[in-house]
Amino acid sequence: ARSIFAMANQHDDESHVLIAGAGIIGVSTAYYLQKNHNVKAITLIDPTGSIASAASGKAGGFLALDWNDYGPTGQLTRRSFALHRELADDLSAS
Repeated sequence: ARSIFAMANQHDDESHVLIAGAGIIGVSTAYYLQKNHNVKAITLIDPTGSIASAASGKAGGFLALDWNDYGPTGQLTRRSFALHRELADDLSAS
């Protein structure tokens, strides 16, 4: 199976991406597919019928810059922190 990002790089103007889940992960996936891969037709579906209606507990919103510096996810944590700053700047939310 091809990844969503591999497919995004090969899309045409008729491509339509369906994302199951409209929480922070689904919404973020849609945002970055549009921003970085120019995917224009994206549909989010969620059993709640709403976008980002509640916290699932699967994608906690707490982020600290140096929380995992000495653990296996240290680089990922720092990259996540940088992406939050970039997103705030892109959306003029700083």
